[in-house]
Amino acid sequence: MTYAKHSAICPVCKGNGYLIKKQNIFSVWNWTWKYSKTVDCKMCHNQGEIEYEEPKIVPFSGSSSCPHN
Repeated sequence: MTYAKHSAICPVCKGNGYLIKKQNIFSVWNWTWKYSKTVDCKMCHNQGEIEYEEPKIVPFSGSSSCPHN
């Protein structure tokens, strides 16, 4: 069976390859001190795209030994 290769934009990082994690360190009323850190996307391995394989339907030829004929 042959497989067709496809690629799609990563839904986690939206094609960027990286994520920005924000963390509140200290907050009082409306004032907040935030810390942001850039981390790698683990789903697409910093590529921004996910590659997947889909089975391709092969046309039936009469010489096959298929039991459903």
